[in-house]
Amino acid sequence: MDLQLIEAGLEVTAFGLGGVFAVLILFYCATKIMLAVATKTAKKEK
Repeated sequence: MDLQLIEAGLEVTAFGLGGVFAVLILFYCATKIMLAVATKTAKKEK
């Protein structure tokens, strides 16, 4: 096996996993923001 090929594969894997975790964190933050807005709106209506 060529060492450069393995290194390139690990680099692609790292970027892929980084992208997946970035999207998961983005969804988590978006959910928290929507929950805060909904809670504030519900309290205002009471």
